[in-house]
Amino acid sequence: MDTSLRSLYKNVFEWLAGPTGSVILHAALIVALLFFVNLATKEETTEIEVQVIEVDEQKLDDLIEDLKPPEELPDLVDTITPPDVDMDMTPPPDIQDFAAAPVMDSVAELDIASDALSPIIMKNLAPGSMSNRSGGGRQAAIGKYGGDWGKYAEAAVLRALEWLRINQNPDGSWGTNDTEAYAGLAILTYLAHGETTASDKYGPTVEKAIRYLVARQNKKGEFVKTTGAGGVYGHAICSYAISEAYGMTRIPSLKPVMERAIQMLIDGQKPHGGYVMYTFGKGDNSRWDVSLTGFCAQALKAAFIAGADNPKLKATMDNVVQFYKDKQKEDGSFPYSASNPGRQPNMTGVGVLSLQLLGHSTDTSTRQGLQYLRGATASWSKPPPAPIYSWYYVTQAKFHQGGTDWKSWNNKVAPTLIKNQNEDGSWLSPGLALTGDGVTREYRGRDEINSKVYATTLAALSLQVYYRFLPTYQPIKDEVIDQTSGDDIQIEIL
Repeated sequence: MDTSLRSLYKNVFEWLAGPTGSVILHAALIVALLFFVNLATKEETTEIEVQVIEVDEQKLDDLIEDLKPPEELPDLVDTITPPDVDMDMTPPPDIQDFAAAPVMDSVAELDIASDALSPIIMKNLAPGSMSNRSGGGRQAAIGKYGGDWGKYAEAAVLRALEWLRINQNPDGSWGTNDTEAYAGLAILTYLAHGETTASDKYGPTVEKAIRYLVARQNKKGEFVKTTGAGGVYGHAICSYAISEAYGMTRIPSLKPVMERAIQMLIDGQKPHGGYVMYTFGKGDNSRWDVSLTGFCAQALKAAFIAGADNPKLKATMDNVVQFYKDKQKEDGSFPYSASNPGRQPNMTGVGVLSLQLLGHSTDTSTRQGLQYLRGATASWSKPPPAPIYSWYYVTQAKFHQGGTDWKSWNNKVAPTLIKNQNEDGSWLSPGLALTGDGVTREYRGRDEINSKVYATTLAALSLQVYYRFLPTYQPIKDEVIDQTSGDDIQIEIL
Protein backbone atom coordinates (compact mmCIF):
# COMPACT_ATOMS: atom_id res chain seq x y z
CA MET A 1 0.00 0.00 0.00
CA ASP A 2 1.23 3.48 -0.85
CA THR A 3 2.77 5.37 2.08
CA SER A 4 0.58 8.47 1.50
CA LEU A 5 -2.58 6.35 1.35
CA ARG A 6 -1.55 4.53 4.53
CA SER A 7 -0.97 7.89 6.19
CA LEU A 8 -4.46 9.08 5.11
CA TYR A 9 -6.16 5.99 6.62
CA LYS A 10 -4.18 6.54 9.81
CA ASN A 11 -5.28 10.18 10.07
CA VAL A 12 -8.94 9.27 9.43
CA PHE A 13 -8.85 6.53 12.06
CA GLU A 14 -7.26 8.86 14.59
CA TRP A 15 -9.87 11.52 13.79
CA LEU A 16 -12.74 9.03 14.27
CA ALA A 17 -11.21 7.88 17.52
CA GLY A 18 -10.97 11.48 18.72
CA PRO A 19 -13.74 13.45 20.46
CA THR A 20 -15.09 15.19 17.33
CA GLY A 21 -15.15 12.10 15.20
CA SER A 22 -16.69 10.06 17.97
CA VAL A 23 -19.58 12.53 18.32
CA ILE A 24 -20.24 12.61 14.57
CA LEU A 25 -20.01 8.82 14.30
CA HIS A 26 -22.48 8.26 17.13
CA ALA A 27 -24.85 10.86 15.70
CA ALA A 28 -24.76 9.11 12.34
CA LEU A 29 -25.48 5.77 13.99
CA ILE A 30 -28.47 7.25 15.89
CA VAL A 31 -29.89 8.76 12.70
CA ALA A 32 -29.52 5.46 10.90
CA LEU A 33 -31.19 3.61 13.76
CA LEU A 34 -34.15 6.04 13.81
CA PHE A 35 -34.54 5.63 10.05
CA PHE A 36 -34.78 1.86 10.28
CA VAL A 37 -37.16 2.02 13.27
CA ASN A 38 -39.41 4.47 11.43
CA LEU A 39 -39.32 2.29 8.34
CA ALA A 40 -40.31 -0.74 10.38
CA THR A 41 -43.17 1.19 11.96
CA LYS A 42 -44.46 2.33 8.59
CA GLU A 43 -44.31 -1.20 7.29
CA GLU A 44 -46.34 -2.41 10.27
CA THR A 45 -49.03 0.28 9.91
CA THR A 46 -49.60 -0.56 6.27
CA GLU A 47 -51.40 -3.71 7.37
CA ILE A 48 -55.11 -2.85 6.99
CA GLU A 49 -57.77 -4.63 8.94
CA VAL A 50 -60.93 -5.05 6.90
CA GLN A 51 -64.13 -4.80 8.92
CA VAL A 52 -67.12 -6.59 7.46
CA ILE A 53 -70.30 -4.57 7.98
CA GLU A 54 -73.64 -6.33 8.14
CA VAL A 55 -75.82 -5.48 5.16
CA ASP A 56 -79.57 -5.80 5.16
CA GLU A 57 -81.03 -8.64 3.22
CA GLN A 58 -82.90 -6.32 0.89
CA LYS A 59 -80.37 -5.05 -1.63
CA LEU A 60 -80.23 -1.42 -2.68
CA ASP A 61 -80.45 -2.41 -6.33
CA ASP A 62 -83.87 -3.93 -5.73
CA LEU A 63 -85.03 -0.86 -3.86
CA ILE A 64 -83.78 1.85 -6.16
CA GLU A 65 -85.47 0.58 -9.35
CA ASP A 66 -86.98 3.64 -10.99
CA LEU A 67 -85.85 6.18 -8.42
CA LYS A 68 -84.11 9.07 -10.08
CA PRO A 69 -81.64 10.87 -7.83
CA PRO A 70 -82.13 14.63 -7.54
CA GLU A 71 -80.28 16.59 -10.19
CA GLU A 72 -78.37 18.41 -7.48
CA LEU A 73 -78.52 18.30 -3.71
CA PRO A 74 -78.53 21.76 -2.10
CA ASP A 75 -75.75 22.60 0.30
CA LEU A 76 -76.68 21.60 3.83
CA VAL A 77 -75.95 24.90 5.51
CA ASP A 78 -76.77 25.78 9.07
CA THR A 79 -80.10 27.49 9.52
CA ILE A 80 -79.40 27.72 13.23
CA THR A 81 -76.10 27.88 15.03
CA PRO A 82 -76.81 26.60 18.55
CA PRO A 83 -74.71 28.48 21.10
CA ASP A 84 -73.04 26.89 24.05
CA VAL A 85 -75.67 27.21 26.73
CA ASP A 86 -76.42 25.97 30.19
CA MET A 87 -79.12 23.35 29.67
CA ASP A 88 -80.63 24.31 33.03
CA MET A 89 -80.55 28.01 32.36
CA THR A 90 -83.44 30.11 33.58
CA PRO A 91 -85.64 31.20 30.65
CA PRO A 92 -85.82 34.93 29.94
CA PRO A 93 -88.64 36.73 31.74
CA ASP A 94 -91.93 36.95 29.90
CA ILE A 95 -92.59 40.34 28.41
CA GLN A 96 -96.28 39.89 27.67
CA ASP A 97 -99.17 38.72 29.79
CA PHE A 98 -101.68 36.64 27.85
CA ALA A 99 -103.36 35.28 30.97
CA ALA A 100 -106.69 37.00 30.32
CA ALA A 101 -106.34 37.66 26.62
CA PRO A 102 -109.23 36.80 24.30
CA VAL A 103 -108.67 35.52 20.79
CA MET A 104 -106.46 38.17 19.26
CA ASP A 105 -107.99 40.66 16.87
CA SER A 106 -104.69 40.87 15.07
CA VAL A 107 -101.75 38.51 14.94
CA ALA A 108 -99.53 41.59 15.02
CA GLU A 109 -100.12 41.63 18.78
CA LEU A 110 -97.57 38.82 19.08
CA ASP A 111 -94.20 40.54 19.19
CA ILE A 112 -92.10 37.81 17.60
CA ALA A 113 -89.57 39.88 15.74
CA SER A 114 -88.20 41.60 18.83
CA ASP A 115 -88.52 38.53 21.04
CA ALA A 116 -86.83 35.96 18.81
CA LEU A 117 -83.53 34.74 20.20
CA SER A 118 -83.54 31.46 18.25
CA PRO A 119 -81.00 29.34 20.08
CA ILE A 120 -81.81 25.70 20.58
CA ILE A 121 -82.33 25.49 24.34
CA MET A 122 -84.21 22.42 25.50
CA LYS A 123 -84.43 21.59 29.19
CA ASN A 124 -84.28 17.98 30.38
CA LEU A 125 -82.53 16.78 27.24
CA ALA A 126 -79.07 15.36 26.88
CA PRO A 127 -76.69 18.21 25.94
CA GLY A 128 -76.50 18.57 22.18
CA SER A 129 -79.41 16.22 21.49
CA MET A 130 -81.31 18.89 19.53
CA SER A 131 -78.23 20.09 17.67
CA ASN A 132 -79.00 17.48 15.02
CA ARG A 133 -81.52 19.97 13.66
CA SER A 134 -78.79 22.39 12.61
CA GLY A 135 -77.31 22.03 9.12
CA GLY A 136 -74.11 20.32 10.22
CA GLY A 137 -76.00 18.19 12.71
CA ARG A 138 -78.49 17.12 10.06
CA GLN A 139 -75.76 16.08 7.69
CA ALA A 140 -74.01 14.01 10.35
CA ALA A 141 -77.24 12.38 11.54
CA ILE A 142 -78.32 11.56 7.99
CA GLY A 143 -75.00 9.83 7.40
CA LYS A 144 -75.26 7.93 10.67
CA TYR A 145 -78.90 6.83 10.58
CA GLY A 146 -80.14 7.33 7.01
CA GLY A 147 -78.26 4.51 5.35
CA ASP A 148 -78.36 4.44 1.55
CA TRP A 149 -81.52 6.55 1.48
CA GLY A 150 -80.52 9.46 3.69
CA LYS A 151 -79.45 11.91 1.00
CA TYR A 152 -82.53 11.18 -1.13
CA ALA A 153 -84.76 11.63 1.90
CA GLU A 154 -83.24 15.04 2.62
CA ALA A 155 -83.79 16.15 -0.97
CA ALA A 156 -87.44 15.07 -0.68
CA VAL A 157 -87.79 17.03 2.58
CA LEU A 158 -86.38 20.17 0.98
CA ARG A 159 -88.90 19.90 -1.84
CA ALA A 160 -91.70 19.47 0.71
CA LEU A 161 -90.61 22.54 2.68
CA GLU A 162 -90.69 24.59 -0.49
CA TRP A 163 -94.14 23.30 -1.44
CA LEU A 164 -95.43 24.25 2.00
CA ARG A 165 -93.93 27.73 1.69
CA ILE A 166 -95.57 28.31 -1.69
CA ASN A 167 -98.95 27.02 -0.51
CA GLN A 168 -99.19 28.90 2.78
CA ASN A 169 -102.22 31.18 3.02
CA PRO A 170 -101.64 34.92 3.52
CA ASP A 171 -102.86 34.68 7.13
CA GLY A 172 -100.23 32.04 7.95
CA SER A 173 -102.51 29.00 7.75
CA TRP A 174 -102.66 26.13 5.29
CA GLY A 175 -105.60 24.47 3.59
CA THR A 176 -109.20 25.57 3.91
CA ASN A 177 -111.86 25.81 6.60
CA ASP A 178 -109.52 27.46 9.13
CA THR A 179 -108.04 24.13 10.18
CA GLU A 180 -105.47 24.98 12.86
CA ALA A 181 -104.11 21.45 12.92
CA TYR A 182 -102.61 21.89 9.44
CA ALA A 183 -100.69 24.94 10.62
CA GLY A 184 -99.49 22.98 13.65
CA LEU A 185 -98.24 20.12 11.49
CA ALA A 186 -96.49 22.52 9.13
CA ILE A 187 -94.77 24.33 12.01
CA LEU A 188 -93.54 20.99 13.35
CA THR A 189 -92.16 20.13 9.91
CA TYR A 190 -90.16 23.37 9.68
CA LEU A 191 -88.93 23.14 13.27
CA ALA A 192 -87.80 19.56 12.68
CA HIS A 193 -85.51 20.92 9.97
CA GLY A 194 -84.13 23.58 12.28
CA GLU A 195 -86.13 26.39 10.66
CA THR A 196 -87.26 29.06 13.12
CA THR A 197 -88.42 32.66 12.90
CA ALA A 198 -84.75 33.61 12.46
CA SER A 199 -84.15 31.41 9.40
CA ASP A 200 -83.18 33.29 6.25
CA LYS A 201 -85.45 31.50 3.79
CA TYR A 202 -88.26 30.10 5.90
CA GLY A 203 -88.29 32.53 8.83
CA PRO A 204 -91.26 34.52 7.49
CA THR A 205 -93.18 31.31 6.82
CA VAL A 206 -92.65 30.05 10.36
CA GLU A 207 -93.41 33.43 11.91
CA LYS A 208 -96.70 33.83 10.05
CA ALA A 209 -97.75 30.32 11.06
CA ILE A 210 -96.96 30.92 14.74
CA ARG A 211 -98.83 34.23 14.66
CA TYR A 212 -101.81 32.46 13.13
CA LEU A 213 -101.92 29.81 15.86
CA VAL A 214 -101.54 32.30 18.69
CA ALA A 215 -104.39 34.33 17.25
CA ARG A 216 -106.60 31.25 17.33
CA GLN A 217 -106.15 30.59 21.05
CA ASN A 218 -109.01 31.72 23.27
CA LYS A 219 -108.76 32.97 26.85
CA LYS A 220 -109.16 29.44 28.24
CA GLY A 221 -106.14 28.29 26.26
CA GLU A 222 -107.94 26.26 23.62
CA PHE A 223 -107.10 26.58 19.94
CA VAL A 224 -110.40 27.10 18.18
CA LYS A 225 -111.64 27.62 14.68
CA THR A 226 -113.07 30.93 13.59
CA THR A 227 -116.52 29.38 13.78
CA GLY A 228 -115.96 28.59 17.44
CA ALA A 229 -116.01 24.83 16.94
CA GLY A 230 -113.17 23.25 18.90
CA GLY A 231 -111.62 19.82 18.91
CA VAL A 232 -109.17 18.02 21.16
CA TYR A 233 -107.28 16.53 18.23
CA GLY A 234 -106.49 19.87 16.63
CA HIS A 235 -105.76 21.40 20.01
CA ALA A 236 -103.21 18.66 20.79
CA ILE A 237 -101.36 19.20 17.49
CA CYS A 238 -101.32 22.98 17.95
CA SER A 239 -100.10 22.60 21.54
CA TYR A 240 -97.34 20.32 20.28
CA ALA A 241 -96.26 22.89 17.68
CA ILE A 242 -96.30 25.86 20.06
CA SER A 243 -94.35 23.89 22.69
CA GLU A 244 -91.62 23.01 20.21
CA ALA A 245 -91.61 26.57 18.90
CA TYR A 246 -91.06 27.96 22.39
CA GLY A 247 -88.44 25.33 23.17
CA MET A 248 -86.42 26.13 20.06
CA THR A 249 -86.76 29.91 20.01
CA ARG A 250 -87.30 30.95 23.62
CA ILE A 251 -89.63 33.71 22.43
CA PRO A 252 -90.87 34.84 25.87
CA SER A 253 -94.40 35.63 24.76
CA LEU A 254 -94.90 32.03 23.60
CA LYS A 255 -94.41 30.55 27.06
CA PRO A 256 -97.82 31.56 28.48
CA VAL A 257 -99.45 30.48 25.21
CA MET A 258 -97.86 27.07 25.61
CA GLU A 259 -98.73 26.74 29.29
CA ARG A 260 -102.37 27.67 28.79
CA ALA A 261 -102.67 25.15 25.98
CA ILE A 262 -101.03 22.42 28.05
CA GLN A 263 -103.23 23.21 31.03
CA MET A 264 -106.23 22.36 28.83
CA LEU A 265 -104.70 18.90 28.29
CA ILE A 266 -103.93 18.46 31.98
CA ASP A 267 -107.43 19.46 33.05
CA GLY A 268 -109.09 17.57 30.20
CA GLN A 269 -107.47 14.19 30.82
CA LYS A 270 -109.98 11.43 31.52
CA PRO A 271 -109.72 9.35 34.71
CA HIS A 272 -108.34 6.41 32.67
CA GLY A 273 -105.38 8.58 31.61
CA GLY A 274 -106.37 8.99 27.98
CA TYR A 275 -108.38 11.46 25.94
CA VAL A 276 -111.62 11.43 23.98
CA MET A 277 -112.19 13.06 20.63
CA TYR A 278 -114.00 16.41 20.47
CA THR A 279 -114.45 17.06 24.20
CA PHE A 280 -112.34 17.93 27.21
CA GLY A 281 -113.46 17.05 30.71
CA LYS A 282 -113.62 14.26 33.24
CA GLY A 283 -116.91 12.68 32.18
CA ASP A 284 -117.65 9.23 30.67
CA ASN A 285 -114.63 7.10 31.51
CA SER A 286 -115.89 4.32 29.21
CA ARG A 287 -114.78 6.15 26.06
CA TRP A 288 -111.16 6.47 24.99
CA ASP A 289 -109.09 7.09 21.88
CA VAL A 290 -105.57 5.68 21.42
CA SER A 291 -104.87 7.84 18.37
CA LEU A 292 -105.86 11.15 19.94
CA THR A 293 -104.00 10.32 23.14
CA GLY A 294 -100.82 9.87 21.07
CA PHE A 295 -100.78 13.49 19.92
CA CYS A 296 -101.64 14.61 23.44
CA ALA A 297 -98.65 12.62 24.71
CA GLN A 298 -96.34 14.28 22.18
CA ALA A 299 -97.63 17.72 23.14
CA LEU A 300 -97.16 17.06 26.86
CA LYS A 301 -93.62 15.81 26.34
CA ALA A 302 -92.69 18.74 24.09
CA ALA A 303 -93.93 21.17 26.75
CA PHE A 304 -92.02 19.30 29.45
CA ILE A 305 -88.70 19.46 27.63
CA ALA A 306 -89.35 23.11 26.71
CA GLY A 307 -89.65 23.97 30.41
CA ALA A 308 -93.40 24.43 30.97
CA ASP A 309 -94.13 25.14 34.62
CA ASN A 310 -97.64 23.66 34.71
CA PRO A 311 -98.39 21.85 37.97
CA LYS A 312 -99.21 18.15 37.51
CA LEU A 313 -97.58 18.02 34.07
CA LYS A 314 -95.39 15.05 35.02
CA ALA A 315 -98.31 13.30 36.72
CA THR A 316 -100.41 13.76 33.58
CA MET A 317 -97.71 12.11 31.48
CA ASP A 318 -97.50 9.23 33.95
CA ASN A 319 -101.26 8.77 33.62
CA VAL A 320 -100.88 8.52 29.83
CA VAL A 321 -98.30 5.77 30.30
CA GLN A 322 -100.68 3.84 32.51
CA PHE A 323 -103.47 4.34 29.97
CA TYR A 324 -101.43 2.70 27.22
CA LYS A 325 -100.36 -0.17 29.42
CA ASP A 326 -103.97 -0.79 30.39
CA LYS A 327 -105.22 -0.77 26.79
CA GLN A 328 -102.49 -2.95 25.28
CA LYS A 329 -103.56 -6.41 24.15
CA GLU A 330 -101.78 -9.66 25.02
CA ASP A 331 -100.06 -9.87 21.63
CA GLY A 332 -98.49 -6.43 22.13
CA SER A 333 -100.85 -4.55 19.81
CA PHE A 334 -103.03 -1.55 20.62
CA PRO A 335 -106.66 -1.04 19.58
CA TYR A 336 -108.08 2.23 18.28
CA SER A 337 -110.92 2.76 20.73
CA ALA A 338 -113.51 1.00 22.83
CA SER A 339 -115.85 0.89 19.83
CA ASN A 340 -113.09 -0.17 17.42
CA PRO A 341 -110.92 -2.70 19.29
CA GLY A 342 -109.26 -4.24 16.23
CA ARG A 343 -105.49 -4.72 16.21
CA GLN A 344 -103.84 -2.18 13.96
CA PRO A 345 -100.14 -1.50 13.26
CA ASN A 346 -100.83 2.23 13.13
CA MET A 347 -102.36 2.28 16.62
CA THR A 348 -99.54 0.06 17.91
CA GLY A 349 -97.06 2.60 16.53
CA VAL A 350 -98.90 5.32 18.46
CA GLY A 351 -98.79 3.36 21.70
CA VAL A 352 -95.14 2.35 21.39
CA LEU A 353 -93.92 5.83 20.48
CA SER A 354 -95.84 7.36 23.37
CA LEU A 355 -94.27 4.91 25.82
CA GLN A 356 -90.81 5.62 24.39
CA LEU A 357 -91.16 9.38 24.56
CA LEU A 358 -92.56 9.27 28.09
CA GLY A 359 -89.56 7.40 29.47
CA HIS A 360 -90.53 3.72 29.13
CA SER A 361 -88.57 2.56 26.09
CA THR A 362 -87.28 -0.53 27.90
CA ASP A 363 -90.53 -1.63 29.51
CA THR A 364 -92.11 -4.97 28.70
CA SER A 365 -95.08 -3.22 27.12
CA THR A 366 -92.81 -1.36 24.71
CA ARG A 367 -90.88 -4.49 23.79
CA GLN A 368 -94.08 -6.40 23.10
CA GLY A 369 -95.38 -3.56 20.95
CA LEU A 370 -92.17 -3.47 18.94
CA GLN A 371 -92.38 -7.23 18.47
CA TYR A 372 -95.89 -6.81 17.03
CA LEU A 373 -94.63 -4.05 14.71
CA ARG A 374 -92.27 -6.47 12.99
CA GLY A 375 -95.23 -7.25 10.75
CA ALA A 376 -95.72 -3.61 9.69
CA THR A 377 -95.65 -2.97 5.94
CA ALA A 378 -94.70 0.03 3.81
CA SER A 379 -96.12 -0.83 0.41
CA TRP A 380 -97.53 2.02 -1.67
CA SER A 381 -99.57 -0.32 -3.87
CA LYS A 382 -100.95 -2.31 -0.92
CA PRO A 383 -101.00 0.25 1.89
CA PRO A 384 -102.12 -0.38 5.47
CA PRO A 385 -105.07 1.56 6.95
CA ALA A 386 -104.32 5.30 7.13
CA PRO A 387 -100.86 4.67 5.59
CA ILE A 388 -99.17 8.09 5.90
CA TYR A 389 -100.38 8.38 9.48
CA SER A 390 -99.29 4.82 10.23
CA TRP A 391 -95.80 5.31 8.79
CA TYR A 392 -95.35 8.53 10.78
CA TYR A 393 -95.69 6.58 14.02
CA VAL A 394 -94.11 3.27 13.06
CA THR A 395 -91.05 5.04 11.63
CA GLN A 396 -90.42 6.95 14.86
CA ALA A 397 -91.01 3.89 17.03
CA LYS A 398 -88.55 1.79 15.05
CA PHE A 399 -86.00 4.59 14.90
CA HIS A 400 -86.02 4.85 18.68
CA GLN A 401 -85.73 1.06 18.82
CA GLY A 402 -82.62 1.09 16.64
CA GLY A 403 -80.62 -1.91 15.48
CA THR A 404 -81.42 -4.16 12.54
CA ASP A 405 -85.16 -3.64 12.89
CA TRP A 406 -84.67 0.06 12.22
CA LYS A 407 -82.34 -0.53 9.27
CA SER A 408 -84.77 -2.97 7.71
CA TRP A 409 -87.72 -0.60 8.16
CA ASN A 410 -85.79 2.40 6.84
CA ASN A 411 -85.03 0.42 3.69
CA LYS A 412 -88.77 -0.07 3.23
CA VAL A 413 -90.42 3.18 4.20
CA ALA A 414 -87.84 5.68 2.91
CA PRO A 415 -87.87 4.52 -0.74
CA THR A 416 -91.65 4.16 -0.62
CA LEU A 417 -92.08 7.80 0.36
CA ILE A 418 -89.28 9.15 -1.82
CA LYS A 419 -90.39 7.41 -5.00
CA ASN A 420 -94.02 8.47 -4.57
CA GLN A 421 -93.53 12.15 -3.85
CA ASN A 422 -95.38 14.35 -6.33
CA GLU A 423 -93.32 16.42 -8.73
CA ASP A 424 -94.38 19.61 -6.97
CA GLY A 425 -92.92 18.36 -3.65
CA SER A 426 -96.19 17.31 -2.03
CA TRP A 427 -97.64 13.92 -1.20
CA LEU A 428 -101.10 12.42 -1.34
CA SER A 429 -102.03 9.32 0.60
CA PRO A 430 -101.42 6.12 -1.43
CA GLY A 431 -104.41 4.94 -3.38
CA LEU A 432 -106.13 8.28 -2.92
CA ALA A 433 -108.31 8.96 -5.96
CA LEU A 434 -109.72 12.38 -6.69
CA THR A 435 -113.24 12.78 -8.05
CA GLY A 436 -114.06 15.25 -10.74
CA ASP A 437 -114.92 18.00 -8.29
CA GLY A 438 -111.59 17.64 -6.49
CA VAL A 439 -113.04 15.94 -3.42
CA THR A 440 -111.11 12.89 -2.32
CA ARG A 441 -112.81 9.59 -1.67
CA GLU A 442 -110.82 8.95 1.49
CA TYR A 443 -111.26 12.43 2.92
CA ARG A 444 -114.84 13.16 1.94
CA GLY A 445 -115.65 16.81 2.47
CA ARG A 446 -112.05 18.01 2.19
CA ASP A 447 -110.48 19.27 -0.99
CA GLU A 448 -107.16 18.32 -2.49
CA ILE A 449 -105.09 21.01 -0.78
CA ASN A 450 -106.12 19.81 2.67
CA SER A 451 -105.25 16.22 1.82
CA LYS A 452 -101.89 17.34 0.43
CA VAL A 453 -100.98 19.43 3.48
CA TYR A 454 -101.83 16.54 5.80
CA ALA A 455 -99.92 13.91 3.82
CA THR A 456 -96.97 16.19 3.01
CA THR A 457 -96.30 17.19 6.61
CA LEU A 458 -96.53 13.65 7.99
CA ALA A 459 -94.43 12.20 5.16
CA ALA A 460 -91.76 14.87 5.61
CA LEU A 461 -91.73 14.39 9.38
CA SER A 462 -91.21 10.67 8.78
CA LEU A 463 -88.19 11.38 6.55
CA GLN A 464 -86.80 13.86 9.10
CA VAL A 465 -86.60 11.19 11.78
CA TYR A 466 -82.82 10.85 11.30
CA TYR A 467 -82.13 14.22 12.88
CA ARG A 468 -85.34 15.28 14.58
CA PHE A 469 -84.35 13.63 17.86
CA LEU A 470 -81.57 11.40 19.05
CA PRO A 471 -82.65 7.76 19.05
CA THR A 472 -83.75 6.57 22.47
CA TYR A 473 -82.39 3.09 21.93
CA GLN A 474 -80.51 1.64 24.88
CA PRO A 475 -79.51 -2.01 25.29
CA ILE A 476 -82.49 -3.73 26.88
CA LYS A 477 -81.68 -5.17 30.29
CA ASP A 478 -83.79 -7.16 32.70
CA GLU A 479 -83.13 -4.95 35.68
CA VAL A 480 -85.19 -1.85 36.37
CA ILE A 481 -83.79 1.25 34.70
CA ASP A 482 -83.11 4.18 37.01
CA GLN A 483 -85.11 6.89 35.25
CA THR A 484 -83.68 9.59 37.52
CA SER A 485 -80.03 8.90 36.78
CA GLY A 486 -78.07 11.63 35.07
CA ASP A 487 -76.00 9.15 33.09
CA ASP A 488 -76.61 8.42 29.41
CA ILE A 489 -79.73 10.58 29.35
CA GLN A 490 -81.59 10.44 26.06
CA ILE A 491 -84.74 12.06 24.80
CA GLU A 492 -87.08 9.61 26.53
CA ILE A 493 -85.71 10.10 30.04
CA LEU A 494 -87.88 12.39 32.14
